[in-house]
Amino acid sequence: MEKTEKNSLLIVDDDTSNLLQLANILQPEYTIYAAKDGSSALKTAEKSMPDLILLDVIMPDMNGFEVFAELQKSSRTKTIPVIFITGLRGSEDEEKGLALGAADYISKPFNSAIVKLRVRNQIKLINLQRDLEYAVTEARAANNAKSNFLANMSHEIRTPMNVIIGLTELMLDDEIPAADSKDYLIKIDAAGNTLMGLINDVLDISKIESGKFTLAPVKYDIAEFLGDIITLNTIRIYDKPITFKLNAEGNLLRFLFGDDLRLKQIINNLLSNAFKYTPAGTVTLDVKNEREGENGVRLNISVSDTGIGIRSEDMDKLFKDYNQVDMQANRSIQGTGLGLPIVKGLAELMGGDVFVESEYGTGTKFSVSMLHGFVGDETIGTDTAEALCAFRYDDGKKKSARKLARPNLEYKNVLVVDDFPTNLDVAKGLLGKYKMHVDGVASGQEAIGKIKLGNPFYDAIFMDHMMPGMDGVETTQFIRAVGTDYARTVPIIALTANAVAENEKMFLDNGFQAFLSKPINTEKLDAVIRKWIMKDSERPDTIVETKKQEEGITVIIPGVNSVLGLSIYDDDYEMYIDILKSFAEDVPAEIDKLENLSEQSLRGYAIDVHTLKGVTASIGAKELSERAKNLEALAKSGDIEAVRLQHDKFVADMKILTADVAGWLESVDK
Repeated sequence: MEKTEKNSLLIVDDDTSNLLQLANILQPEYTIYAAKDGSSALKTAEKSMPDLILLDVIMPDMNGFEVFAELQKSSRTKTIPVIFITGLRGSEDEEKGLALGAADYISKPFNSAIVKLRVRNQIKLINLQRDLEYAVTEARAANNAKSNFLANMSHEIRTPMNVIIGLTELMLDDEIPAADSKDYLIKIDAAGNTLMGLINDVLDISKIESGKFTLAPVKYDIAEFLGDIITLNTIRIYDKPITFKLNAEGNLLRFLFGDDLRLKQIINNLLSNAFKYTPAGTVTLDVKNEREGENGVRLNISVSDTGIGIRSEDMDKLFKDYNQVDMQANRSIQGTGLGLPIVKGLAELMGGDVFVESEYGTGTKFSVSMLHGFVGDETIGTDTAEALCAFRYDDGKKKSARKLARPNLEYKNVLVVDDFPTNLDVAKGLLGKYKMHVDGVASGQEAIGKIKLGNPFYDAIFMDHMMPGMDGVETTQFIRAVGTDYARTVPIIALTANAVAENEKMFLDNGFQAFLSKPINTEKLDAVIRKWIMKDSERPDTIVETKKQEEGITVIIPGVNSVLGLSIYDDDYEMYIDILKSFAEDVPAEIDKLENLSEQSLRGYAIDVHTLKGVTASIGAKELSERAKNLEALAKSGDIEAVRLQHDKFVADMKILTADVAGWLESVDK
C-alpha cells in the first residue's frame, strides 16, 4: 500500500525547549503534534490519532508512566506505540517503561541522528504492519470475491441448463402441441446461447489476463447480427416492466469486417447488466458507425438504462475481475462479476475503449467504441432499420421420443413459485404431465397471497430459492407463520440452481420437505411427487374425468374475457367457477388495503396491487390486470403523484368488477 501522507508524531514534554528541539529534528519528515502535560496529551491523542508518541517520563501532575497507563485503557489509543524520553541516567526507569510495553527509549540531551533513527525505525515497523494488514484485507476480499464468483457461476450455469434439459424433456413426449414445441425450441436456443456465453466468459477472462487472447475477424452482416441480439435480449426482460428499444438508422453499413462473436459478447454483457439493474423503466441500445481513414470503420455502441445507477465510490470497481458493485443493495441480483472486465478487455483489443456515465438512482450509460475493417458502401437501408427497431427474428429444430409412466393426478393442485418465467414453463410443464392443476407465481409475496386466500388449497408448493426481494427460504418461513394448519403442513419442495454442498440440509432445517436441484431431474421429481403429493389412500388406478363446461351456461361478466379465463384452466369450467367465487369472496379485502395510500405506504401498495394484478389476470380481466401492473411499476418507482392520478379510478373499477362477478355467480346459483 503506497502512503500518500506523512506519518504523524505526538511529542509530550513539559519543557518548551525540549518540544521545540524535537520538533526541529523531526518536522521535515513528519506531521508534529505537541502537548505540555498529561491531560492535554490524552486529549490530543484521542483526537489526532498520531502514528507514534514521544512521551516524557518526568512531568508535574501526571508522569509519563501514568499517561501511558491511561493511553492503554482507551480502545482508540492503546495500539499507538510510545517512545519514552527522559534525562534520568538510571536504568530502573528504562526497564520499567519497556516492561510496561513501550516501543523504545530516547535519552536527553537529544542526539539528532539517534532521535531520527529510533523514530524512523518505529515508523517503518508501523507502516510495515499496516501494509501487512492491508494485504491481508485485500487477500480476504479477493478470496471472498472468488468464492462469491464460484457460487454465482454455479447458479448462473444451472439456470439455462434447467431450461435446456427441462424443455427438452417435455419435447421428448409425443403429446406436445406444435405451437408449444416451437416456443420451447426458441427458449432452448436462447438458454444454450446463454450457457455458451457463461463458459466463454471464464475462458476469455483467463486469456485476456494472460495476454493470449486473439480476435477472429470475419465479414458479417450487421442486420443479421442485430437481429440475433434482439432475439436473445427480449427473452431476458422476462415479465419485468421494462421497455427495450433499439436505435439504428438506415445509413448503417451493412457489412463490416471484425470479430462479430466478441462484439456480440460485449453488447450482450452490457444489456444483461442493464436488465438486471433496471427494476422498471427503459433500456436502449444505440448503434452507429462512421468511416475512419481509408480502410477503417468506427463502430459506436451505447447501452443506456433508467435503472438504479452506480455510486461514485464504486466506479473504480466496475472493471475489476470477480466484483459486483453495491453487493448489499444488490444481493438478490445474480451475476459472475466478469462481464464488464471482459467488455473492457475486448474493446481494447478491438482498438477502442469503454466509457461510463452514471447517476445513482437515475440510470447508467455505457459507451463502447471499436475499430472494424471497411467492406463496402452498402447500407442496411430504411426498411431494414425500421424492421430491426420493430424487433423481428426467429429459428429452431429437433425431435425424439422417451416416456416416463406418470400417475393421473388431475385432482391435485400445486403452486410453483419462480421469478424466471421460463423456469415456470419448465416446472408447470413437467407437473402438467401428471394432469395436476398447476398455478405459477413469480414472487414470494404472491405465493403468500395465494396461501392466505386458500382457494384452491394446494397439495404442494414448488419454491425457487434465489428470488429478488423475498427469497424462497424467507417466503417459506412466512407461509409457515400464517397460522393455519394448512399453511403449517402443506409440503414445500425447494427448487434451486444453487447446488452447493449442505444446501439440502439447510432447506430441510427451514421448513421444506424436499429438495430438487435445477436442472430438474424427472425421475427425482417423480419420486418427490409420489412421496409428498400422492397419499396411499389416493392412488386409484383411474380417475373419473372432470366434467367440462355445463351445457347452456355462458360466463358473461363485464370486463372479463371468459374464453381467456377458461383457457388458463384448460377449459375446466368447474375450476374456473371456483376461481370466480374465490375472487368475489377474497378480493374486496385486498382492495381495502389500497385505501390508505401515502408515500410511506408505497412499498406495501406495490405488493398489494401486484396481488390484484395476478388475481384479475387469473379470471381473464386483462384490462384491469394491465392497469394493476402499471400501478405496481409506478409504486415501485416511488412516483406517488402518478399513482394518485390512477388510484381512485382503479379502485372504483375493481369494486365494480368484484360486484359484477358476485352478481353473475348469484344469478347462476338461482
